[in-house]
Amino acid sequence: MGYEKITLAVDPPRATITMNDPAVMNAHSTPMLLEIQDAVRRIEADERVVVGVIEGAGGHFCAGININETHDMTALKGRKLARLLHETFSRVRTADKLYVAKIRGNCLGAGLELAVSCDLLVGTESSKYGFPHMKIGIPSIVEAGIVPQMIGITRARELYYLAKFWDGKRACAEGLINRVVPDDQLDAAVDEWVEVLAGYSPVGMAIQKDVCHKWMTADLETAIDFSINSVCINFSSEDQKEGMRAFLEKRKPRFTGR
Repeated sequence: MGYEKITLAVDPPRATITMNDPAVMNAHSTPMLLEIQDAVRRIEADERVVVGVIEGAGGHFCAGININETHDMTALKGRKLARLLHETFSRVRTADKLYVAKIRGNCLGAGLELAVSCDLLVGTESSKYGFPHMKIGIPSIVEAGIVPQMIGITRARELYYLAKFWDGKRACAEGLINRVVPDDQLDAAVDEWVEVLAGYSPVGMAIQKDVCHKWMTADLETAIDFSINSVCINFSSEDQKEGMRAFLEKRKPRFTGR
């Protein structure tokens, strides 16, 4: 399937979704969001893929929502678009495959919401993070609600209210991203993490991701009970048996995703 606003490159064990509308710094539009959803579905169905990478073309990750589509929206159309944003980001956040956000340039508004929906975030020192919504008179919503769990409500309020942007070093220091690297080292840093993740059990990682999601969205006792049941299910997988057998035999495991 051909795309107009993104590209999808599959190079097992990696698949890369590239937001590809550089004229607007890859700002989200309805077509782009639908294409991202379709790409995630295709990645989930491809057993050769272990890790997904999401990036932006043209020197920026994503500048937010495309204002050309939203500036004169009715309330009902605005609600429909907001729900589409949430549905798209939720697909990434709840997918079985792990996703790495590879961030250059601007990562703002809805772009930042997509990034924090990924499992790991790697950005350059010069990248910029923030919620500029106050500058145009609207609040931050949707997956912006994840940010207080990541950095605490005090710092999240700073991002929401002041609408100032953090550079990569500040974003990493505050816990908004996992790793910051010099601009010319981003490719190597992401490649390093993809290689590490590709060596682990897809079954184990999918269950761990599901458990992490429950820790974020359920009360503590429910989430802990879910994690206990999940590890019991994991014990029925071939990967679990291979992992423990390899440990005892002092060799590298050969995971198959089963």
